[in-house]
Amino acid sequence: MEVEKNVVLGLPQPVLDIYDSPVYKTMLERMQGFFCTLYDNCFHILGNAGPSLQQDFYTMEGLAEQVVSSAFVSLAHVPDHRLRPMLRVFMKQLVLSCPTEYYDSLLCPLLGPLFSYMLQRLNQRWQVINQRSSLGGSDEEEAGEEKPVTQEMLEEQLVRLVTREALDLLTVTCILKKAPESAGNKEEMEDEEMMATDSSQAPGAPTYPTDELTELGKCLLKHEDIYMTLLTIAFSSLSWKDTSNCQRTASVVCWTLLRQVVGDNLLPEAVTWFYTSVLKGLQMHGQHEGCNAALTQLAFLIYDALRPRYSELRAVMTQIPKIQLDTLDLFDQRVLNPVPQKPGDKKRKDQFKKLITGTVGKPLGQQFKKEVHIRNLPSLFKKVKPEVKRDALDSENSGLAALFTPQPEDI
Repeated sequence: MEVEKNVVLGLPQPVLDIYDSPVYKTMLERMQGFFCTLYDNCFHILGNAGPSLQQDFYTMEGLAEQVVSSAFVSLAHVPDHRLRPMLRVFMKQLVLSCPTEYYDSLLCPLLGPLFSYMLQRLNQRWQVINQRSSLGGSDEEEAGEEKPVTQEMLEEQLVRLVTREALDLLTVTCILKKAPESAGNKEEMEDEEMMATDSSQAPGAPTYPTDELTELGKCLLKHEDIYMTLLTIAFSSLSWKDTSNCQRTASVVCWTLLRQVVGDNLLPEAVTWFYTSVLKGLQMHGQHEGCNAALTQLAFLIYDALRPRYSELRAVMTQIPKIQLDTLDLFDQRVLNPVPQKPGDKKRKDQFKKLITGTVGKPLGQQFKKEVHIRNLPSLFKKVKPEVKRDALDSENSGLAALFTPQPEDI
């Protein structure tokens, strides 16, 4: 509807009084507005049912099956902006309010199918957007009717918003946020961090070892299929065309999830895919300083932790453009034969950053720039050397007789 489109695009809405004419003029728009409001209100009721009814709600027989068979039905026909109330108003509220003893019986049966569907849907949406950006205007010329630019912007913004809601739900589900420290402890910690970290590190660079899994995240870790879906969503989002999502996921979510399964027997194909996804993120968002710092740190942690057991990571590194193999061999020796290092080992991180420099993509303004090389360009103006006039009295033969002796050039 036109009103909802304006809200998504950020266009100002006219202020309506209670006695003004309704926003939806036609009968069709009124019917659509009624069902949309009813749809949103149902999720508000479900989201507040847990905190309000508490045990009476969570102990309902077959609650998970009833939610799956009602709220999760025909999601393929639901527009992107209609998925946001389900994710933010219902599921996020349910995750925050559900007691620990009902994780296995209620949340796991709900989050598993939901995240699997969101992964499939978001991958399809972002694939279309990335193809549209890479093809430029060629697909519009082949199409019978050219889409308005505003419609494409609207679709991309809707996909971006629902992606943020899905990743926000994933973060609330799995990542434990620590409470802010007091002012006195903060000053003491700052002194220690200044000694352990590099002062020239980019602002906003992530500190990975601090985040841990929530109790719900630990419960989902026991279900391998659900946990691998969460890992796939997190690492796939690194190459989606959303800079803020990429930076947040790379700095908060990815390593926290992957670190829990580093000691397990991961398939070599899975390890290669995780590492390649980070490099694809660098190719997409590496020109942004915040994303570059987060993705480089994530790639360094993955390579440092998994390279000793998975030689396939070296094969991935050799495919990076303009990589120096002798420098890679030297870095591999340090990884395979580690020595005690300081927490803020700047030298190793700088070496690794130079190795993967070839993966960083060009900014959008430089991608289609035509390089102009002009050789032996002639100068427009020739500089003429001024003739130096010498005084006769300053010459070597400055005698009186020499003044009246004719010179050869004067004849």
